Amino acid sequence: MSYFLGNQGLVKNNSILTTMKTIIFIFLTLITSVSLAGQGTIIQPPGKIDMVLENQLENGRYELVMFWATYCHTCKKDFIALGEYIEDNPELSFTLVGVVVDGIDEVSKTEELVEKHKLNYAHILTDYDTANQFYTQVTDMQLMGTPSYILYDKDNKLVGVNPNSIDIEALDLFFSD
Repeated sequence: MSYFLGNQGLVKNNSILTTMKTIIFIFLTLITSVSLAGQGTIIQPPGKIDMVLENQLENGRYELVMFWATYCHTCKKDFIALGEYIEDNPELSFTLVGVVVDGIDEVSKTEELVEKHKLNYAHILTDYDTANQFYTQVTDMQLMGTPSYILYDKDNKLVGVNPNSIDIEALDLFFSD
């Protein structure tokens, strides 16, 4: 079975689809310009996150989606480990995307952590229920807490789910196969 992010079948009205594509284009433009400056980007999508996240995925690259919260101490440890891993393995064509489950009112806390830990990738700020709905849709499992991860291969197919702290050795073993 192949998993793909997003479900355009939910969009019944062409004007809604056009509006969503415009919003996504604006987000991607902002992400590109901010990423080039070497800073993290915080995105606050209106409603569901699937279309925004779908547009974060790049063909030809592995994508690790990290569900995290500002109050999660394990998440903070994972930031450091993942940052070092990505920096030490540039040949992997590997991208990280954050999904912050604190709720859309927690922008300042999220910005503070993104800056403090130099999280130079996109972060989608949403609430726990919305993140759980997406996670369940993609993995057929409930989001049990943070951190949690989903991994997509170079063809944007789901190849891994981890509802715990990241195991760098297991991730390295996966990429060495």
